[in-house]
Amino acid sequence: MPIGFISVSLPIYLKRLGFDEILAGTFFTVSGITSVALVIPLGILADRYGRRRIVLLGCCTFVLAVALLVLAESYIAFVAAAATLGLAEALMYSTFDALLADATTPAQRTAAFGFTFFLSTLAFAAGNLVATLPDAAYLRDPLNVPGAYRPPLTDMVVVAALAPILISAVRLPAVRVLRGKSLLPRKSAPILTKFFASNFVMGMGAGLIIPLFSLWFLLKFSLGEGVTGPLIAVANVVVGVAYLAAPLLERRYGMVRSIVSLQFLATGVLFLIPFTWNLYAVGTLYVVRNLLMNVSWPMASSFLMSTVDESERSAASAVVGASFQLPFAMSTAVGGYLLTVHVDLPFFVTTALYLTGITTFWFFFRNLRKPRATAGRSL
Repeated sequence: MPIGFISVSLPIYLKRLGFDEILAGTFFTVSGITSVALVIPLGILADRYGRRRIVLLGCCTFVLAVALLVLAESYIAFVAAAATLGLAEALMYSTFDALLADATTPAQRTAAFGFTFFLSTLAFAAGNLVATLPDAAYLRDPLNVPGAYRPPLTDMVVVAALAPILISAVRLPAVRVLRGKSLLPRKSAPILTKFFASNFVMGMGAGLIIPLFSLWFLLKFSLGEGVTGPLIAVANVVVGVAYLAAPLLERRYGMVRSIVSLQFLATGVLFLIPFTWNLYAVGTLYVVRNLLMNVSWPMASSFLMSTVDESERSAASAVVGASFQLPFAMSTAVGGYLLTVHVDLPFFVTTALYLTGITTFWFFFRNLRKPRATAGRSL
């Protein structure tokens, strides 16, 4: 829920404080680079010393990151909050997927990931809706920007504090602990190399515009969170419900065919958005793009966790996550710059990169029918 709030409000908050688009994009770049730099070593530590401990530490660090956003008054303070947010993401990003995989069988896994994505996306949408509050307060008193944004950010601190309590209540079966001298997930290296290549290109494209969508709406249509918050919330609710269909799509059409077809369609819709000036049409295209692009993630997560060696799940998820997050983080600052060149330019560059990444994924995995139930088997 706090991430849903931050993703909508923070770029506009920074803009209204007087920071330009490049600095707004740089916030997410700092967060992403911090996450990428730490996610692999922390994933390895989670496999060796306990995944629950790492997730709990990540939850507590996330509370601190949101609290720092409440207190931030200078751009340096926002950068410190961004780095702390990146640390929290590195602690939780890969390890949570591994925890969920530990608690499920291969036959259950896609449905379990789909249901988890459903719940988290609804919470994300709730955060999007909360993002309408600071916009309304700002319109009443444009001279008091911190006064508009700090109260709902404080509420998000309270919500974030519930996470470690909930994770502590989860009971998990014992899993095989990684032993030996190798630090990197070598048993799973063949499958990870293929994921890394396709994810890297996709992450580079996504970072150019996805974190800056609310800022793009402000620049092109002069619309703040009062409009973009509900729009993004609707898009996430639609995706959340669609996540429940992931196991059905996998069984009927096959995993790779479903992923590639949905993402190709989503890329086509993304390309159309900057050519559309009717706000309702833009909103509809945004919701459709979000649905098509994101509904495949439960299948991809299930496939990865079912295929890599059980003892390397956190590290493997960290490597794949880093392959997306590193270019995503680096390209967000570039996306902010492209917005200053032409407000629609990031869409066209993202389209080209998406097409390259999707084609790469198809080339590597086109012969895949269904993930094997045996852990550690590479394709």
